[in-house]
Amino acid sequence: MAVTLREVVRSDWSALREIRLRALRTEPGVYFSRYADEAAQPDEHWTALATGDERHQLFGLFDGELLVGISRISVDRHDPTGSSVELGMSYIAPAYRGQGLVRELYAARLAWARTRVRFVRVVVGHRRSNEPSRRAIASFGFRWLADQPHSWPDGADDDYVAYELPLRQG
Repeated sequence: MAVTLREVVRSDWSALREIRLRALRTEPGVYFSRYADEAAQPDEHWTALATGDERHQLFGLFDGELLVGISRISVDRHDPTGSSVELGMSYIAPAYRGQGLVRELYAARLAWARTRVRFVRVVVGHRRSNEPSRRAIASFGFRWLADQPHSWPDGADDDYVAYELPLRQG
């Protein structure tokens, strides 16, 4: 069956919880969150996360009814103007990697941002040693912003490399 991409909706909350916790458990060195912290979240947290609004949206890759990949776009909490969005929470199950699906997730999130005129830029980043993320970010034309020292949930210290992509000219 072909993998399809769509917005995650409220009724997907349980599948979202499952795949997000799997990502945090199996790859603790690429996310800001810790498995134990998110595993302790109540069902209401997951239903709110799955329910998109004008401040955030999750996109999912589905193999039939099975959620095999996720990615989020949300208002950048570090921008007091509210005019920037950030990309994050990206995960694709290992069996589905290497098929170009990450491009679909990027395209969907950027399209979402472009339809909302209040957003003027998109920010994203990765752990310096995460080469697949660097390649994906570069392929969409993001430009480097800064390197920031960071201690990751797996206990390692490695820079967080930040990028931006303007959405509007001028």
